[in-house]
Amino acid sequence: METVEEALERTAAVLSSSISRVFVDLEKIAGTVSAAAAAAASGVPRRSEFLFLKQELANFIKLHSDIIVGAGIAYAPGSLREATHWLEWWRTQRTGEPRFVTHDLNPDSLNYYDYTTRDWFTIPSASGQPVAVGPYVDFGGINVNIITLCVPAPTAQGIQILGCDLTLANLEGIFLRALQLREPLVVLLGPNGRVIASNNARIATGTLFLEEDMARADISMDVSPANPARLPWKLITLRD
Repeated sequence: METVEEALERTAAVLSSSISRVFVDLEKIAGTVSAAAAAAASGVPRRSEFLFLKQELANFIKLHSDIIVGAGIAYAPGSLREATHWLEWWRTQRTGEPRFVTHDLNPDSLNYYDYTTRDWFTIPSASGQPVAVGPYVDFGGINVNIITLCVPAPTAQGIQILGCDLTLANLEGIFLRALQLREPLVVLLGPNGRVIASNNARIATGTLFLEEDMARADISMDVSPANPARLPWKLITLRD
């Protein structure tokens, strides 16, 4: 019979594999962004030199529609000739092509969405490395509890950030199908102390993991022991 540790290892492997394949394809797109910027005729490229991204990201969203709900690019301030700030993001739809998500990028507006202050932009910009950020509620963005996978695309003009959004509902489904345990209580925890998924309705997705629950922690396992900085999630079992 499979032990709890073996079930956790299997679940970690499934989660890590599911996320890694998304990262791999997002990194390929980031590479095309870096190459396009390097090939720009002028020192500061125009938005038109990245028009290919619309189809690239649409294909990416469709390919990974079992786990992601949207994807896009956030440009480093001043890296485009036409605009100081520019953000392009698309969301899945039940039918047809992904839909462009409009963000208010006017600093004088009450609804100004300053993406340059968001963790999903600042963390990979500072580290220069891919990372999973969240769970968090993207207020002013898509306004749901999500995790964003982020990949930096370095250019001479600055570091552009490619990203895609994962809903906790999709991740919870992957987690539960892989785990296949009702007992003990198992939590998939993000680096910010928020619950990504659990096998008990008492510990809801997106909520802060309580200190009283942490005191009952028994086994703790990295989901991606080979690269915990990129995927900083843990599987934790709780004692009764």
